[in-house]
Amino acid sequence: MLMQIYSLIRSSQGYVYERAGTINGFFDDPSQARICAVLLQTQLKCDVEICGCELSVSM
Repeated sequence: MLMQIYSLIRSSQGYVYERAGTINGFFDDPSQARICAVLLQTQLKCDVEICGCELSVSM
């Protein structure tokens, strides 16, 4: 599932950073972060937190 999360973030034009059990996605535009969050929630059933141009997925 980890690689699927990476793939969805990158396909949404995001940058991936992993730290201490959390995967963060950084985007140039907040709307890209929201779209990616919806994809993660619907396709992978992940709990996603959004703050501006950043999203976080806890593992």
